[in-house]
Amino acid sequence: MSTWLELLYLAHGMTRPLTIVSTGPFSADSIALFEQSAPGIRFHPFPKATPDEIPADVLATADVYYAYGELPSRAAAPKLRWVQMHWAGVDSAIHDPLFASGEVILTTGAGIHAVNVGEYTLMMMLALAHRLPMAFKMMQAGAWRDDRAAFMPMELRGATLGLIGYGQIGRAVARLARAFGMRVIALRKRIPTEDERHDEDVTFIRRDQLPMLLAQSDFVVVAAPLTPETRRLLDAGALGQMKPTAFLINVGRGAVVDEQALASAIAEGRIAGAALDVFEQEPLPDDSPLWRLAAEYRVVLTPHIAGQTPHYEARAAALFAENLRRFSRGQPLINQVDFSQGY
Repeated sequence: MSTWLELLYLAHGMTRPLTIVSTGPFSADSIALFEQSAPGIRFHPFPKATPDEIPADVLATADVYYAYGELPSRAAAPKLRWVQMHWAGVDSAIHDPLFASGEVILTTGAGIHAVNVGEYTLMMMLALAHRLPMAFKMMQAGAWRDDRAAFMPMELRGATLGLIGYGQIGRAVARLARAFGMRVIALRKRIPTEDERHDEDVTFIRRDQLPMLLAQSDFVVVAAPLTPETRRLLDAGALGQMKPTAFLINVGRGAVVDEQALASAIAEGRIAGAALDVFEQEPLPDDSPLWRLAAEYRVVLTPHIAGQTPHYEARAAALFAENLRRFSRGQPLINQVDFSQGY
């Protein structure tokens, strides 16, 4: 009797085992997990290698490519049917010629860092609300500032959080915010039906209701992917709809926010401040006005670190193992990119 794996090969006209080329930084335990998920695979690890550093004969046989960085060309990998990305963002990968024919599936690492990005976001809300940047400035200067009015905090309890993007990161942020007694409004591309709602304490809005979200929110958190629809979504006009006491936090993609307009809004006191982990250009240029605002303790800047976690490899391995299991059985994959939507 044929095994399910043999039947899969026959269904796809294959007479050989599933061949996987990986540039992911996986341990021996993770590779063993992959082999358990899809027995009989041929796994070729090339940690953090570029396609040019992988033997041409190996790449030519690859059915699956786990991408830590650069993608191979279609000519170099003619048998390729699926690419799993190590990272969540695919705003540049979706335009790669590899996917032009529509023959290659693309999946992402979305959700792997939802826990730590959620914690980072809550940390920044608390830091901004309790004037921590100002306290650090005082500490670094070694000079006591006896100005209690300047340190008057905003309590998170009863404040409103406006989420732009409600994927796995948005949901993680919402759960933490609700635990602090915050009201949560979330912009989603598609409003869930009553049967689909699992977050009863979240108010969902449509794209055309963004002005309402901005006007009501004490914290606006950007957790959306970069698509043609979201590029510079928060421009000067949108930022002008925020409260002068409100803060912006961006953990999504830098280009969703017009940085020059944001810097002007903060410098002119039209919004209270911001915490930014992502930028239109990375590293952030030395001449960016955001550096000056950070020196004035009105902006907190971090170098795209919100997604870091010591558990990233283990979570990435678990996700890939599950997707391998599904792929080898012809089942739908987790985090499959819809090219028409851009994520």
